[in-house]
Amino acid sequence: MLEHSFSIYHLEYYLVILVRVAGVIAFAPIFGNRTVTRRVKLFLSIAMAYIIYSIHPYVPLDYTTFLQYTVIMLRELVVGVTLGFVSSIALSIIGMAGQFIDREMGFSMVSNFDPGMNTDTTITAEFYNMLVMLIMLCSNMHYFILSALADSFELIPVGQVTVDSGRMYDVMLEYMVDYFVIAMRISLPILISIMLLNVVLGVLAKTAPQMNMFVIGIQLKVFVGLAVLFVTLSLLTNVTEFIYRQMQQVVTEALQVFY
Repeated sequence: MLEHSFSIYHLEYYLVILVRVAGVIAFAPIFGNRTVTRRVKLFLSIAMAYIIYSIHPYVPLDYTTFLQYTVIMLRELVVGVTLGFVSSIALSIIGMAGQFIDREMGFSMVSNFDPGMNTDTTITAEFYNMLVMLIMLCSNMHYFILSALADSFELIPVGQVTVDSGRMYDVMLEYMVDYFVIAMRISLPILISIMLLNVVLGVLAKTAPQMNMFVIGIQLKVFVGLAVLFVTLSLLTNVTEFIYRQMQQVVTEALQVFY
């Protein structure tokens, strides 16, 4: 219930909470998907902000001018956008792995528009993204995002955000390096299979030059790639769990930047 002593100062406190929550909802996986309408995002932001406002007691904000209040809101927005962005970029790992696979199989020329990421994506990348998103939904990944959002107000009280730009740079640089390494590890079985197939085709091209290895190689790459993809599909749950842990780790490290 709203307090009877609700005043303009309480409203300012609530708006600061709303800014951080809206930043997370706008960029986080599932909630920030472009297929989710703006009205739904706005309703979720307002509802989550009210719940957090009800849990955390009102604390007067330390400001005297409108400019200082604007700076406080901008800092809260940076916290929310950062949490939503780092959790969203963790899911794009599986998309990059799918693009590596399609480049080797010859599917990279076929692309579809992904309304969720507002970019063009390849077939295997879209297939992987849909399966991983489904598995994460079944494992309550969206609850982790809401839990991390609520815990951020415990670690970083409202109006007390301090940004360590040096630490943020180190965290993002380290994560971007791991981003490519993890994507390569996910696509490694198919990459190795295609590489061995290219070696075999190269040997056959030398021993039997009358055979058109270019035409045969295209078909064999598709066949071998799909076969290995089907065999390794059962390992996708382990991949999803690994990406889920990576998301938890990067969100925790991102929170440590602001306090």
